[in-house]
Amino acid sequence: MIRELTDLERQALAWDAACERANRVAADIALRLSEDSPLHRVQVDGDQLLVALYITAQSQWAAWRRYFGITHAGERALPYVVCADGHRGGVQVWVAAYDLPETRAREAASARRPFELDGIVYDLAVPLGDTQGDTWFFQGEVRADGMPLLSQDGRPERCSLANIVSQAGPLTRVRDTSADPVMPVLAEGAEGGGAA
Repeated sequence: MIRELTDLERQALAWDAACERANRVAADIALRLSEDSPLHRVQVDGDQLLVALYITAQSQWAAWRRYFGITHAGERALPYVVCADGHRGGVQVWVAAYDLPETRAREAASARRPFELDGIVYDLAVPLGDTQGDTWFFQGEVRADGMPLLSQDGRPERCSLANIVSQAGPLTRVRDTSADPVMPVLAEGAEGGGAA
């Protein structure tokens, strides 16, 4: 006759399974470790993970935030680090994004036409590329609520920045156009070559 497990034994088995799941998720995340990755460390703490990132561009944080399901509202900013909690593969993940406050301040200060959306500052004065390889341009149009509208290659169709970020983000700077405003670049076409 098979003995029925006690509540304590069931809790112990559930804990072991949760810790094993955390180890598997940590191993998957660790595959992203590379010399040029902002991922610095992944540490298992029982059934949870601790992740340390060193952020040098806001687009990196946007990608990791999406990866872990972190919202801007869930971020806690300190002078040198932003802390947040998220999930991956059913495991609680605590993230420390070092240097993010400095990176945000630096990118906001260098933007000629800054617009902040969910804690990420976008420079609307330059072309922005999405994860699908499309390039988006701001031509001065905004919705009634102030949300910028962007288009591809001067096409008349406009999409909101929020929708583009949600569907195909994060967005990154395509090329440096510090010498040319976006409108003349669009009006003159591809003069001077494509994106560098």
